[in-house]
Amino acid sequence: MPKSVSISLFIMFCGILNAQNYKLLKGRIFHPNLVVAGIHVINADRGLAEITDIDGNFEISVAIGEELIFSGVQYKKRALIISPEIFALDEVTVYLEAFINELDEVVVKPHNLSGSLSSDLSNVKGQINFDDVGIPGYKGVRKEKIVSGKSLILSTLLLPISGGINIDAVYKHLSGYYKKLKKRRKLDAQFEMVFSIIKFYGVYFFEENYGLEQEEIYNFVLGCSENSQLIDYYKKDMHEQVIHAFEEYSTKQYEKN
Repeated sequence: MPKSVSISLFIMFCGILNAQNYKLLKGRIFHPNLVVAGIHVINADRGLAEITDIDGNFEISVAIGEELIFSGVQYKKRALIISPEIFALDEVTVYLEAFINELDEVVVKPHNLSGSLSSDLSNVKGQINFDDVGIPGYKGVRKEKIVSGKSLILSTLLLPISGGINIDAVYKHLSGYYKKLKKRRKLDAQFEMVFSIIKFYGVYFFEENYGLEQEEIYNFVLGCSENSQLIDYYKKDMHEQVIHAFEEYSTKQYEKN
């Protein structure tokens, strides 16, 4: 067997072995009194980082022997080594200790609100949000609704009932605006999936196994996803096939250059 082929098979075997030892560890930060949202969860061995949600939940890629660091403004920093027992758990609960730093008593009032809506609105400078006035509200970015061509045709046929044609939607269809918007959303979804794959395996994995510089990793995974079933394999947790796809694509890129 040629030496180059032996080396390639060895690298692929090591990659498969490493991939099988990875998992997304689900966990929850717990403290009876303090806020558990926004806690930093860092995989110190592979440079991965996550932030807990409002309920203290997190999900991060780990392997046996790696170290997780938990850090938050109100908490003492804590380290957790991923032992075989922890790795085998479906979910882990992490208890953090409060960081106590005594200060003189202060009273904080967002935007100096008095409670009188009319006077507060006239005195406030800048923008206020839902939390400032205790009103629940959606803070995310709303996606523009794409009106389908079929619904436009129906609204035209049923003009007396529907009350008129959506001129703005007609223009966006005729100008190709919706087509571009769909393409952009597809690219956004593709970016999120590629980013998820890189986050799962870690930057070091691609550097060590394929000799890539950090700025080359995204294009490598993107190119592999466009030339194989990489994303389908990843979604189904078929990590052996994922590594095989990486190896095939890496070999083809090497032969090109």
